Amino acid sequence: MIFIVAFILFSAVYSYLFTLIPVSLWYLFLWVPMGMVCSLITLLLFAFFFLLIASHTKPLHRFKHFILRNACWLGISFLKIRLTVEGKENIPEGTFVVYANHKSNMDPVLIYYAMHRMCSAVGKISLVQHWLMKWIFMTFDAVPIDRENDREAAKSIVLAIKKVKSGLPMIIFPEGGIKSRETDEMVNLRAGAYKLATKSEAPVLPVSIIGSSKIKTKKKLERVDVKVIFHKPIYKEEYKNMNTTELGTMVEEIINKGVHNG
Repeated sequence: MIFIVAFILFSAVYSYLFTLIPVSLWYLFLWVPMGMVCSLITLLLFAFFFLLIASHTKPLHRFKHFILRNACWLGISFLKIRLTVEGKENIPEGTFVVYANHKSNMDPVLIYYAMHRMCSAVGKISLVQHWLMKWIFMTFDAVPIDRENDREAAKSIVLAIKKVKSGLPMIIFPEGGIKSRETDEMVNLRAGAYKLATKSEAPVLPVSIIGSSKIKTKKKLERVDVKVIFHKPIYKEEYKNMNTTELGTMVEEIINKGVHNG
């Protein structure tokens, strides 16, 4: 919302400034369009310098969260996604690890916006090959993971564990990527992903995302309804005697039950 307000205010200011230029009458019709163009350029420059600076600041910075969440709102609105959130009262205080089903590249954005909490994520390493995504990863203090290289993947999980222990909530999609858009259910179990919670002894927050599989295939002007459900967290006292496969199976059942009942 803040970006829409800023765009309107900048457009008005630039349009007014153009009226002060002594030119012929035909030029008067360009005041508003030129003001809008200059406003858009100003916001793009702000976004560029914001990412440049924010990628080198602390991940839990409040102002950074304010700007990023508004940017997420803009993306969600642009894609015509109507988001419904359920179970926000289940989000733990302090650090935790989110485990969710994964059907769209928008899933981390939807979870982050729905939580209204500064957090990070574990994402595929191919994303950071683009300079813009690399800056976004750095801004969120996200951890890239190479799923094709077990040794490097293990290093990434160790790094993510340190971040969770330091107080930074983390989002991870334990299916290991988007495996199927034919169903909203979680369809694959990678037990290693649950070490992120067990090794950091952080609460596990299961999250069901319903409807995001339709985002990629929807028509441009079509609206899509997406629901994010935060289930009750699983604390270390509950999973301390489980291995990662058992914990993963438990989380998968909770998420898929939420998909069916949501």
